[in-house]
Amino acid sequence: MKVIAVGDACIDLYQKLERYYPTGNCVDFIINIAKYGLESAVVSVVGTDRYGDEMIEVLKKYKVDSSHMHRKEGKTAVALMDLIGNDRLHTSFDEGVLEGFDLSEEDLQFIKGYDVIHGVIWGKVNHHMPSFKEWGKTVVYDFATDLDDPEIERVLPYVDYGFFSYKQDDAFIRDYLKKAQAKGPKVLIATLGEHGSIAYDGKKYYLQEALPVTVVNTVGAGDSFISGYTYGVIGGQDVPGCLRTAAETSAKIIQMFDPY
Repeated sequence: MKVIAVGDACIDLYQKLERYYPTGNCVDFIINIAKYGLESAVVSVVGTDRYGDEMIEVLKKYKVDSSHMHRKEGKTAVALMDLIGNDRLHTSFDEGVLEGFDLSEEDLQFIKGYDVIHGVIWGKVNHHMPSFKEWGKTVVYDFATDLDDPEIERVLPYVDYGFFSYKQDDAFIRDYLKKAQAKGPKVLIATLGEHGSIAYDGKKYYLQEALPVTVVNTVGAGDSFISGYTYGVIGGQDVPGCLRTAAETSAKIIQMFDPY
């Protein structure tokens, strides 16, 4: 199975710590997938600055196909970050060359050669989702934290496995997942931070506890979780098995500073 991530690429810059790393939801996801030994690729854009150079270098390091990580004259997108304890905080975002990003016809033909497509709600490619589904691909999608985003309703019918970020297992999230799953996805999952995760497949709910580890930085927790779940799906695991693999993958990442 070949996996491709389409969407955002940026640099997380911790000015107070004088540290940074190449990232983006699709970048973190695909690197963690590549670490499982799966054939992988990414489609996005970076600038012609040193940050763009380093993005290409890290993708090559993890054997991710970067032939469609486009270079555009200008600055790579940068997210300014801070740490509150061991929890990451986004303080601002400069889109740089990511502003106006879209897929070319050549990009679409390249993506069509992959079996699993990963997207994210702010990845600027939601209007291509019907095509991904029409091609018969498995679509994995990160809906992130804003459960009221109007894009959710438009995207749900084209998603197979969708992921939300929430805070706890309660009546609200259970009802939310149930109603959203009825609009098309096979399984919807909500990560719950220290409370683990919950999934709904149209028949029942499944719970997975968070694994007890020492947290260094929560950045990349969600992206790596999605990578682990996707790896479980590819391996034919059932929902509890996928949740366990996802939790194990995420637990490894939050014990490091970087997201992969």
